[in-house]
Amino acid sequence: MTTNIETLRRICPTCEACCGLVIEVDRDAQKIVSIQGDPDDHRSKGYVCAKSQAFNYIYEDADRLRHPIKKTVDGWQEISWLEAFDTIAEKFSAIREQYGKDAIAFYVGNPLGHDFAAGVYLQSLMSVAGTERFFSAGTVDQHPQQMVCWGLIGHEWLFPVPDLDRTELFICMGANPVVSQGSILGKPDVKSAMEDIQARGGKCIVIDPRRTETAEVADQHISIRPGTDAFFLMAFANVMFEEDLVDTAHLTSFVDGIEELRHVVKAYTPESTTAITGVSAVVLRTLVKQYCAVDKAALYGRIGLCTQEFGLAAHWMLMTISILSGNLDREGGMMFAAAPVGGSGPGSTADVKPYGRWHSRVRGVPETCGELPASLMAEEIGAPGEEVHGLLTICGNPVLSVPRGDKIRDALKTLDFTVCLDIYINETTSQADMILPSTVHPEHSNIDVTFQNFTTRNYVSFSPKTFEPAPGLKDLGEIILEISARMAGLTRDEMEGFVYQGMVDMACQRASDAGYELTSDTVNANVTGDTAPERYIDIMLRTGPYGDQFGRRPDGISLAAVQNHPQASIDLGALKPRMDEILRTPRKRIDLMHEVFAGDLPRLESRFLEQSQNAAGQADANAMLMIGRRHIRDMNSWLHNLKPYARGKNRCTMKLNSDDAARIGLKDGSYARVVSSVGETFVPVEITEEMMDGVISIPHGFGHVYPDSKQPYAKELLPGVSCNDLIDESLDVASSTCIVNGVPVQVFPG
Repeated sequence: MTTNIETLRRICPTCEACCGLVIEVDRDAQKIVSIQGDPDDHRSKGYVCAKSQAFNYIYEDADRLRHPIKKTVDGWQEISWLEAFDTIAEKFSAIREQYGKDAIAFYVGNPLGHDFAAGVYLQSLMSVAGTERFFSAGTVDQHPQQMVCWGLIGHEWLFPVPDLDRTELFICMGANPVVSQGSILGKPDVKSAMEDIQARGGKCIVIDPRRTETAEVADQHISIRPGTDAFFLMAFANVMFEEDLVDTAHLTSFVDGIEELRHVVKAYTPESTTAITGVSAVVLRTLVKQYCAVDKAALYGRIGLCTQEFGLAAHWMLMTISILSGNLDREGGMMFAAAPVGGSGPGSTADVKPYGRWHSRVRGVPETCGELPASLMAEEIGAPGEEVHGLLTICGNPVLSVPRGDKIRDALKTLDFTVCLDIYINETTSQADMILPSTVHPEHSNIDVTFQNFTTRNYVSFSPKTFEPAPGLKDLGEIILEISARMAGLTRDEMEGFVYQGMVDMACQRASDAGYELTSDTVNANVTGDTAPERYIDIMLRTGPYGDQFGRRPDGISLAAVQNHPQASIDLGALKPRMDEILRTPRKRIDLMHEVFAGDLPRLESRFLEQSQNAAGQADANAMLMIGRRHIRDMNSWLHNLKPYARGKNRCTMKLNSDDAARIGLKDGSYARVVSSVGETFVPVEITEEMMDGVISIPHGFGHVYPDSKQPYAKELLPGVSCNDLIDESLDVASSTCIVNGVPVQVFPG
């Protein structure tokens, strides 16, 4: 008996690395036979991690939903798509009519970043809904970086990334890219990239409260107390001024505010910050001199810096140091990718402030980047007199992934109507009235547009549809489009027509800006693609920086060119300096003392004085600071119902060092009781010298303990505890970002 085996190439859709894969599929059985790294992929060169198998495990998972369901008194019941969409339109319309647009709230999780079509149609849905109650994983992630990019560069999605292929010194703060595979750092196999830096005579330094897997590869690990990175970086800049090491180089003609900044950092000496950060003055001064002595240095920080009390200040100083040293927008430093679809993603340009345009109803917290802090979801749902009555979640599980998820779960029970777009009945969706599942990655095509904005080398990739979906399943983009159309009082075709015309108009404007003529007729006659989203991609690629301009530039790219390429990915070259092109601030200047940063200085100074005075005080023997961590087989809470990832050693443990364990009275493998201002939990103890004194680490994304969840492997094999239930609603007030690192707790024997 012959088997119809076909070999395909596509991109791994699980994390930001976007590694190339070679997949063997059995067409007759509709099964994936094998998944391996693509040795011919110009970026990943055959490398893959454990997560490369995830999209097949999800595709085959018997527990994922394949039909819309609604909750009834007798349990979950399958329904038709027509009933689902009719009910959603009726319920949401009634809520909006009776209580107003802000009585409907949205929560969006980060799997949406791997679905181009869903991202496009979400913009339409947000425009139609108009609600100010928009929450996402972004406020527990990158919002300080977005605010810094907006304040300094003029657009909130212009993220600089480390040029790992050419740098001589890579300094990594608050990130573990060897495990995360990079975050706002699109680089497969960061470990090998670090080893390449070392092989060419360069160095890698990690600054983190934990000796992470990335630190194990580095030349040096510097321990730093959680939540103090802003003070460390202020002292870093202080040394640059004091030692006359400031050299803005090619950026000199762009930069304002240097002298004002010199005055601001004057008090933050390495000696005055040592007791706060735990980093000695000698170590810090040596590091600054190392950084300024090399021609090419990349100073990179991520979520550990974002999700702390001074996340905005930390990232402001991080990018400011790159500017002061001339390492921003320079080969080997921190550079800006040029995405093949053009532009820099959605967001506010410099003339539209992406903060404070509206406020939360209970505390008056300002929005940032169009969102309210996710940790305020529960209180906003129950805001007296301005309650949320309807909720739509998209690919998110805030009950496990957001601070006070336990409160969010309780708040969900008070809603009039909840719809979740998800493929599982999990800790959040189990509280919904209706769940609408979508296809998964082997069942639709995709281009990872989002992550091509953050890559360390420019590229374009395409992932073809591998299998036809089960009868009746819809793509996530289709579902979002249908809901937005119904909320707007339109048919799906009418709404899709508006989106398409918007793409055409954008293309014609791009052409005009680039100095050539492009008409709607030309676009309509020549656009390719089997689906509407593929046609959108074709339009964006052809009018982007590498595009064929609809025939004017024959060697340019198009969707067809990418689809017909032997690999799933085309190399578009190394990053290039782009400051002249991308700087979008008023007068095209970089203002180091922009109001968004300067306005937070009094708070920073007050905390600095407070911590300086208390640094020598008597410490509580049980007091610790809690941070999170990642594991190679975890992606937030997404993968925990996949048996190959859930089995094995329990990885939801509390890590601490032996001195702290002895002082508190803990034994390896025993249980600890961890108490915070809002809750307590019992968690297994793992004693390891990778932890800094006074710091514990509990991983994020666990807590699969609720009986109404229908994820048996997560509950039985790897339930864990939710560290987010120990975290209160405190915020970095300058960026409205949730504080999940450096959380004060007390630890006792369990």
